[in-house]
Amino acid sequence: MRVTCNRSVLHEALQHVSRVVAGRTTLPILSNVLLEAQGGKLRIVAYDMEIGAQSKVPVETAEEGALTVPARVLGDVVASLPDATVEMAAEERSVLGLSCGRSQYTIHGLPAEEFPALPEVSDGSGFEVSQGKMRDLIRSTIFAASGDEARAILTGVLLIRGEEGVKMVATDSYRLAVKSAPAEEVKETGGDAEWRVIIPARALQEVNRMLAPGEERPPVRVQASEQQISFEVGEYTLVSRLIEGQFPNYARVIPEETDRSVEVAREDLLAAIKRAAIVARAEASKLVFRMQEGTLTISAESGDVGRAHEELAATVEGENIEIAFSAEYLTDVLGVMESDSVLWQFTGPLSSGLLKAADDPDYLYVVMPMQL
Repeated sequence: MRVTCNRSVLHEALQHVSRVVAGRTTLPILSNVLLEAQGGKLRIVAYDMEIGAQSKVPVETAEEGALTVPARVLGDVVASLPDATVEMAAEERSVLGLSCGRSQYTIHGLPAEEFPALPEVSDGSGFEVSQGKMRDLIRSTIFAASGDEARAILTGVLLIRGEEGVKMVATDSYRLAVKSAPAEEVKETGGDAEWRVIIPARALQEVNRMLAPGEERPPVRVQASEQQISFEVGEYTLVSRLIEGQFPNYARVIPEETDRSVEVAREDLLAAIKRAAIVARAEASKLVFRMQEGTLTISAESGDVGRAHEELAATVEGENIEIAFSAEYLTDVLGVMESDSVLWQFTGPLSSGLLKAADDPDYLYVVMPMQL
C-alpha cells in the first residue's frame, strides 16, 4: 500500500472511526484500525465485535494494499501534524511508514488478514431520512435509556418503522421519551414496510456524532436485518449489533386522559429547575411543584443546605396540584426541547406527568413522580 492524501481529511475520518475502537480487549487486533487502499479510496475501519465504523477518504494511490495499525497512535500522530499532504506506505512486517513535510514516522501494526470483517447489512429493510430529522430522533430519546447493563433491553432505543413514519422510544422505567418522524419525511428504500428493532444507545451516540444537519447534506440511509443495523451518511458508515428481546409495552404508560395542565415558558422553567436543584442535590434532586391559578411554584429543601423557592408565571387549568419530580429527569428533556413553551399535564399527585413541547406534536415525555 502506498497512498497520498490531505491531512485534515484523514484526521476527520480517523476521529469518526476511532471512537468505536475497543478500549480493553484480549484481542490486540481490535485496538487497531484497518487501512485499505483500493479504487482511489482509503477505507478506514474500526470494529469491537459489537459496533463497527468505516470512513472512506479520497487518496492518490500508487499501490493498493492493506494493513492495521494501533488506532490511538495513528490518531495522535495525524492530529499533531501540520496541514499538508500526508504520504503513507506499508513496509515489511506490517509496518506503516508515514511522512508529512519534514516529519517521518514508522508505526508497527498487524496484518490486515487478522482483522475481523465488518458485517454487511445489504438484504435488510431500510429507509432514508434527513440528517436533521435523525438528529432530532436521537437527541430527543437517547437520554431516557437506562445505563443499567443488568436490564439490557432498556439500555437500547426502540426504532419503529411503520406506515405513519419512523418512531424512536427510550425508557429506564422511571421516564419515557417518544419522538416521531412523519411519513412524508421518510423515504422507503426497500424491504418490509413495518418492522422494529432495539439499537444500543452507545451506537446511536456515535451516529449522532456523524451528523451535520443542513439542507444540502446527504440523507441518512438506514438498513436493518435480524441481527444488525447500519447507518450510512455520505462516506461514513456505522454498523451495530441489535439488542435481542421484547421491548416493554410503552404505550400503556402514556396517560390517555388528563384533567390538569400547566403551560410555561421552557427556558424559564429550565433555568428555575437548575437553580433549585442546587439545594435539592442532597435530597435525591427532589423538587416540589405547586400549580395554582397563574403561578407555578418550585421548591426544594435540605437540612444541610437550606431552602429554594422559585415562582414562574404560567397558564394553569384544572384543580390545584402539588407533586414532586427529580430535577435531573426534567432538565434532561427540557434541555433537548427547542420550543418556546411546554405543556405539562397531570391526573393527580401520584400519577405520571406528561410533558410536551407546545409546538411539536411529534414528541412526548412521561415521567414518574417522587413521594412528597
